[in-house]
Amino acid sequence: MPFGHSSMREEMNRPKEFPGYVKVQNEALFLSLFGEDEAGAEGASPQSRSRDIKGGYFKKMQAREAAEKKLEESVVRKKRFAQHKENVDRQMKEETRKVQEKMAEIRRRKDEKYRALRTDIVKGHVLADDIGHFLENHHAAQRTKVKKQYDTWNDEIYGTIASKITSELDSKSYRDIHQAKLKHYDKFLSITNAKGSVFRDIIIESEYDPLEPNRNSIKVETEVLKDPVKRSVQRTLEEKGISKDVVRPRETLNVLEWATGKIEATPHGFFAKMMSENRKPVNPTKSKTMESRVFHCLDQYDIARGRKELDKEFPQGKKTKHTQKKEALVLS
Repeated sequence: MPFGHSSMREEMNRPKEFPGYVKVQNEALFLSLFGEDEAGAEGASPQSRSRDIKGGYFKKMQAREAAEKKLEESVVRKKRFAQHKENVDRQMKEETRKVQEKMAEIRRRKDEKYRALRTDIVKGHVLADDIGHFLENHHAAQRTKVKKQYDTWNDEIYGTIASKITSELDSKSYRDIHQAKLKHYDKFLSITNAKGSVFRDIIIESEYDPLEPNRNSIKVETEVLKDPVKRSVQRTLEEKGISKDVVRPRETLNVLEWATGKIEATPHGFFAKMMSENRKPVNPTKSKTMESRVFHCLDQYDIARGRKELDKEFPQGKKTKHTQKKEALVLS
């Protein structure tokens, strides 16, 4: 398991332990431990052997220290590598987690947008269906209303008029109607042969009247019919008190009767005469209500001038009186 920064720092700062001095009783046996040659050991003096032993010992100790230092450096290097790898792995995991969260957020937003758009589309379809049903019902009601109006008009208006026209035609024979047509056609041929041309805008009734067949055509009279197509118009006319579709204007007095000598014979003249008889004559010069205050001086070229007129137009302000109070002197 990798170490932390604190453990690695303690390991590096730990003081190195050096071996203490020991007393050697058998130098030959001690030298044999370090692999010294016995022959060389026997020929050497004790001081040289002791120096050799100490030199070899220190060399081995330095080599051991170097190996331990190298081992320690390798351990520290491995620890740093493991720690760096752990940090990199942790960063990679964190970056991967962030990327996954971001991708999940993007997918979530896309799903929400899709659901919102789909909801709008569904609502639009529902609204279109509702409007379609409403229009179908409206058209069906309109067709029913028109059909009902047609049936009512066909029975009450057209049927009434057609039955009366049919009865009027039945009262006359086909031969009489045909003879009348031949008679009018013979008149037309005679006048065209005599004059050469006939004009509709110039009619001489003593010679030929082309409108006579129209005046002698079949006509029927009916009572006031309530036409379902004109129901709103007829109802408005009935509410206004108008009968037979005749608009009655406001009653006014004819302009020709306004002249003197004629208006006195109208109701307006009689009313004015009655009011003037009951009223006492009033003298405008003595009446305060009818007295004119501007007529005698209403002249654009001769206007009033002078100090008096100016004071009347712009009167002076009121004078103020200042009273002086006598102060009593108090002698102390």
